[in-house]
Amino acid sequence: MQEAVNYCQSQIESAVTKLPHNTELVFEDRGSYLYAEVSGPNDSFEISMAYWMAIAEQVHRRGTRRLLVLERLGQYHGERDMTLMIDSIIALGFENVRVAFVDAFVEDFPIVEQGEILAMERGIEGRVFGSVQEADRWLRIGASDHVDAPINP
Repeated sequence: MQEAVNYCQSQIESAVTKLPHNTELVFEDRGSYLYAEVSGPNDSFEISMAYWMAIAEQVHRRGTRRLLVLERLGQYHGERDMTLMIDSIIALGFENVRVAFVDAFVEDFPIVEQGEILAMERGIEGRVFGSVQEADRWLRIGASDHVDAPINP
């Protein structure tokens, strides 16, 4: 297990730590959760890891327990390795964060569903949705719970 964590950390460190100039990441506090929207003409492992690293920084700084991520990125460049992607994102510290993920491009849905399954198998409370409205509704379920209580006991 430690070997897998070390591998993921090395992949994260080798990823571009700054988003490309034509990629935008915005945050919005929506009361019961943090909203993050990333948009740009391209997607890749490096771009995805750069924005997830920026999101992780905000999540940890704010003490966020619920997160909605809307991805509006263009075509993916390179080989998709969802296991590496999910393990790398988890290594950033999302264990106690309820994550709702929306991919604006319907054709990517089967791929992100695979990511949802991998995350659930690893004990992460995360779901993928076809719309921000659905994701918002799911995040608000139990939003009045005590924020100190772990999401996955």
